[in-house]
Amino acid sequence: MARKKSYRGSKRAADCFSRRQFLVRSAAGIAGASMSTLGFPWGDLAYGQQLKGKPVKFNVAVRPDWTQGWFGVVNEEKQIWKKYLPEGSEVTFSHPIQGGIVTNELIANKTSIGHNGDAPGLIATFQRERADIRAIGLIGSSPSGYHCYQILARTDAPEFKDSKEAMRWFDGKVVATPKGSCSDRFFQDVFKREGIKPKEYLNQPIGVITTNLRAKKIDGAATWDPQGAAVSTIAGEGIARIVATGQAWGERDSGTIVARKDFIDQNPEVVKAWLKAEIETQIWYYDPRNHAETLRIAAKYVPGFADKALWFSLAGLIPEPYFGGPIRDEKLFVWNDEVRALQKRVIDYLAEEKVIPSNQLLPGAIDDSLARQAMKEMNVSSPLTRIKAVPIEKGFPLLNDTKRIEEYANLFKI
Repeated sequence: MARKKSYRGSKRAADCFSRRQFLVRSAAGIAGASMSTLGFPWGDLAYGQQLKGKPVKFNVAVRPDWTQGWFGVVNEEKQIWKKYLPEGSEVTFSHPIQGGIVTNELIANKTSIGHNGDAPGLIATFQRERADIRAIGLIGSSPSGYHCYQILARTDAPEFKDSKEAMRWFDGKVVATPKGSCSDRFFQDVFKREGIKPKEYLNQPIGVITTNLRAKKIDGAATWDPQGAAVSTIAGEGIARIVATGQAWGERDSGTIVARKDFIDQNPEVVKAWLKAEIETQIWYYDPRNHAETLRIAAKYVPGFADKALWFSLAGLIPEPYFGGPIRDEKLFVWNDEVRALQKRVIDYLAEEKVIPSNQLLPGAIDDSLARQAMKEMNVSSPLTRIKAVPIEKGFPLLNDTKRIEEYANLFKI
């Protein structure tokens, strides 16, 4: 992986967005063009509502290996949770590198609350013979799968006219992904839709995928950011091209906040207070004025990544011909119809693959009632915030220039 560099970058001529790149193609997207956090502009998030009562102690599993979940380590570093939990409470953090490990920690009662991807989060709710785990909120949801549906092709692959042509190139090729991940679910689903049959479909962790792309032992892979950004020709090591997200198939990604049901039952007000801390943190780390600090925090937990790659994984636009979509991420926090539709596709797929026993969720598997209460008490609405995808040549050079911070922030106006 590339060594870390300064946050400063050289200025380059900025290309204009195409009309397509500016287009937000749904009424929901247009409605969210303004901040949804009623009365609380970026940079003024003094929500703290500390819960009274006995101090509590528990562990939370967060995902610094996954850009959509970086707010977890921001909460850890800035200790925003202390504004909400009873005075004297202690929260420890673990940092699993895959959703299945989060589930294992919950099952073993090593952690009480965790961050998970769309497929692992739903799989976790089917483990009731071992532990009753519920999905209680959303980490984020990219309308075009920027964060979890990132398809890479080795750099000596042909130049393709679009993402669908790139996917067809994988027919008869060797590809890899971490099995059981949201990336795996998407990769296999698109192959099935497009009638593509790889020669080999390998189960490899993201570090091994990087090594094998570098050595040209595999032809392509599905992974998530920041790993995709770090190996990319756009912002990283240059050993692979990002050739697709979910944009070409209208596929949204999503991440879930999961928790043990016994912990929720014993501590409902504590869980709600924790969710308030997550709300504030989700809004804070997407404020463009906080991006430089967010990346400094992320770099502590994902060492070895170039700053340019970290920035790109947070806010960068994947340009034509593999256009990634105009919105990088939405912090919905609670379920809406689009996420429910995604969930249904995920559940159907997992049942067909015999990963779960049924395509019907267990009763109460999804329960965002505490999240909705937390939002109401904080006077915020869904989506909490959206982040626009910005061309790297426009955004990255301004990242650490404090004199031009407002110019930088204005790039993200929707």
